[in-house]
Parts: sequence; structure tokens; C-alpha cells
Amino acid sequence: MEPQETTVEAATESLVEPVEVAAAKPPINAHETTKTATKPVVSAPEPAKPTIAPSPEVAIAQNTPQITSDLWNQVTATWEEYFGEGKKSNVMIALAVLAAIPTLISISALLEFLNKLPILPSVFELVGFGYSIWFVYRYLLLANTRKELTDTIATWKNKVFG
Repeated sequence: MEPQETTVEAATESLVEPVEVAAAKPPINAHETTKTATKPVVSAPEPAKPTIAPSPEVAIAQNTPQITSDLWNQVTATWEEYFGEGKKSNVMIALAVLAAIPTLISISALLEFLNKLPILPSVFELVGFGYSIWFVYRYLLLANTRKELTDTIATWKNKVFG
């Protein structure tokens, strides 16, 4: 196959579209016909409009303010449902959760430090394993001790949450 030679003239000829030439409108008065000469009017073709359909990303981007607004309304409605006026116990739960976050971060940092010490990680594993075995034997093995555990948890929940 031989490569095709393309020239600027060949490229421009392939892009040229036919142009319509129209005559000017004749004047309404007969006196004006003698004064003015008719000149041809050249009208250029309208540029082609793209036929590419908008992509889903564009549709999503156009609907983003509506989606964000709906999401925000839903969040505020849920917040009012749980923490609205007259629901002070829920506010205490929210404050407890917010206070627990820095506490957990501090405990994690402390445990990470202790884990770097040479002997303590093995000791912690043995203590945890021993406590797990004792807890299963004490509270989970028999039905009456499971009932005792659930009663203890229910009593604690009543003390904390009122």
C-alpha cells in the first residue's frame, strides 16, 4: 500500500460545503427600484450542531444541586427526628459518642506504645486469653448464668439511660 498524499488544498476541499446565493428582496416602491441596484446576498451555512448525547456524568453534574439539597433535607429531617426538641436523652447519647472518640484515640496510642515494649505483648495476650476462658465458663456455659448476664446488662442499661 502506498501512502496517500494529502495537501492543504485537498483537505480544504473536503471541508467546503456549498453556499446558497440569494437575490436581495425587491423594494416595495417602484421609485426605489431605479435608485438601488440589486446585489446578490451570500448566506453562509449554519455550523453543524454536535450530535453527541450528553454523558451520564454531565447529567449527574447538572442534577448535583438538587441531589445535594435532597440529601441535606433528609439528613436534617433524620437529625430532628432523633435529636429534635424534647429529646434530651438522645443528646446525652450523642455527647457520650463524641466524648468516646478522643478516649478511644488515646487508648489506641497507649496500647501501641505498650505493644512496642519487649515482654508486655505476650503477657497481655495470656491475660486476655485467660479472661476469655473465665468469662465463657462463668456467664455463657449454663442457661441460668446466661440469664444472670442478661439481667445484669438490662439493669446497667436502665441505670445509664434512665
